[in-house]
Amino acid sequence: MSLDEYPLALGSLAEPPERFAELRDRCPVVRVKLPSGDTAWMVTGYDEVAAAMADPALSRAALREPGAPRVISGPDFSDNPFNLLNQEGPDHARLRRLIAPAFNHRKARVWRPRVEQIAHEAVDRLEAGEHPADLHRDFASLLPIWVICEMVGAPVEDRPRLQEWTDRLVSITAYSPEERLRARDESAAYVAGLIAQRREEPGEDLLSALVAARDDNDRLTERELVWLGINLLVAGHDTTVGALSRGLYMLLRHPDQWRLLAEDPAILDHGVEELLRYAPPSEIGFMRVATEPVTIGGVEIAEGEGVIPVMHAVGRDSRHVHDPERLDLVRTDVKHLAFGHGPHYCPGAGVARMELQVAFGTLARRLPGLRLAEPAQDTRWIDGLLTLRPERLLASWK
Repeated sequence: MSLDEYPLALGSLAEPPERFAELRDRCPVVRVKLPSGDTAWMVTGYDEVAAAMADPALSRAALREPGAPRVISGPDFSDNPFNLLNQEGPDHARLRRLIAPAFNHRKARVWRPRVEQIAHEAVDRLEAGEHPADLHRDFASLLPIWVICEMVGAPVEDRPRLQEWTDRLVSITAYSPEERLRARDESAAYVAGLIAQRREEPGEDLLSALVAARDDNDRLTERELVWLGINLLVAGHDTTVGALSRGLYMLLRHPDQWRLLAEDPAILDHGVEELLRYAPPSEIGFMRVATEPVTIGGVEIAEGEGVIPVMHAVGRDSRHVHDPERLDLVRTDVKHLAFGHGPHYCPGAGVARMELQVAFGTLARRLPGLRLAEPAQDTRWIDGLLTLRPERLLASWK
């Protein structure tokens, strides 16, 4: 495949482009040209992406090595060695152990009643506000950041600032290098301020627990503590926003499936998995760099070359899912990698699933007549972010 034929696709996608299906069937590992001008291997098949994510020879930390390929020019998340997403090996495992208890299935059960309260309050606001309503702005992007603020211990009224920083931090091409760097510095200063407050007045929130781990047991450096706080606030809500917005769009684009969910709440948990398969929150996953020669899908990848998993493609792999282009909330062959795979599997997957179940379930019970208020094809998607989201998602109900 030529590089000119397959530049890396970015943003503005309601549905995976047809070429992803073509690549998955004929050549699931293909070289692409990145926005930076570098090249890497793009992986579109389910088995191939799972293999790449699980291979210890494909490293996030190696992105910081001199001459490593870059998705974009200028500073981004991959520059920072204190970022959990860029750690490998013992340090990565140590940091994950510190936050894992806050996001396990038991914690998800503990938090569920409060998330239900927040979801109902958000629907109350929808019903009292403008009609048609913007489901993205006033529900899908509201609930997850509200929840993570309460979990971490950030003031809920800081949501707009946190969302603005998040958009810049997860930018691929939507914002300039200078805007990304400024967001990184401002969010670090903000979290450092929260940490100082928790040292003076500890609470029951996750940040207070991490401060105690740093100060009492010396299990964190100060920079690691700050960046764990940023990771929690950003990654702790951003992908959930994308999954919720895209899931709502797909449900309302397929009104038979929305009616099915509204009429039969028993399918909710399984239906969420189907939505994650059919409409994952991200187009691409984080790039890894080979630290030694590896073979993925029969293709030899040299040391120093980059590998990019295409999350928008793996759930439609017909090798694992029958009729994968059809959204079916009661299908039995659901398989997806929306939360990743291997060492970097999302530690917050349990809480994220619970939030999605609560959000979709609350809307289906409260607003069963929900429908798109403009043609589905008129919904515009934001370009150049890691997570896929609409500019707005207008909906009406009776």
